Amino acid sequence: MVSSFDGVEISFDKQGKGTPAIVFVHGWSNNKSIWDEQMAHFSKKYMVVAIDLGGHGQSGDDRHAWTMSSFGEDVIAVINQLKVKKVILVGFSMGGSVVIEAAKKAPEKITGLVLVDNLHNIEMKYPEEMIKITDGIFSDLIANPTNEKLIGLGFYKNNTEKSFQRVMAMLKDGQRPGWHESFLEMFKWINEDLTASLKEIDCPVISINSNSEPTNIEAFRKYIPSYKVNVMPEVGHLVFWDAPEEFNNLLEQGIQEFTGN
Repeated sequence: MVSSFDGVEISFDKQGKGTPAIVFVHGWSNNKSIWDEQMAHFSKKYMVVAIDLGGHGQSGDDRHAWTMSSFGEDVIAVINQLKVKKVILVGFSMGGSVVIEAAKKAPEKITGLVLVDNLHNIEMKYPEEMIKITDGIFSDLIANPTNEKLIGLGFYKNNTEKSFQRVMAMLKDGQRPGWHESFLEMFKWINEDLTASLKEIDCPVISINSNSEPTNIEAFRKYIPSYKVNVMPEVGHLVFWDAPEEFNNLLEQGIQEFTGN
């Protein structure tokens, strides 16, 4: 455990040795267990770290501002605790927003960002009515999760029963304090802060996306000219659950590009 900027206790797991350190950041309503297969795989070669953001997993939830910036501070607190100097941040879904915020706060330590199935079109703005509808859908999903809903919403396509059990394990305690607030803050960040935040990033960025929607590469390159994306076919939102070997290979390629090896 380590204390974040506001005193919230942040839980994390560390395995392996080596440089750079690979720090995995989960998405909304998840926890660090989503990265179990990646932790086992990449710890053979690197120091790997999986974080429970505030209000998730084993981390504390006595927080007042559930912003992407606050979650970014959670990541920085762990990096500082481990005293690592070269870090690649891997952020899934909402975690992509979080790692962008973290990269702004410690540019001297961040070697690269890997955004996993999020921010397909950074020029898209979410109308208030769309956010309200989406909020209702996901609030219902958390309160009454079923395999059919998760498949229907595109979370996974393969190993559906195993994936459902993993999701249920993460949701066993129901909605946590801050989940609703952070869900809305995520959309606010996309609408108001995303492009300005990208202008402050001083490291290369790679996406590993599903083909659920097209990735607007040219829009991203207005802010990160070197931006690259790898698209995985026939997978759901949890791309690294549906095709872990393919995902791990793509992530390793990204690590090699960032480090020049």
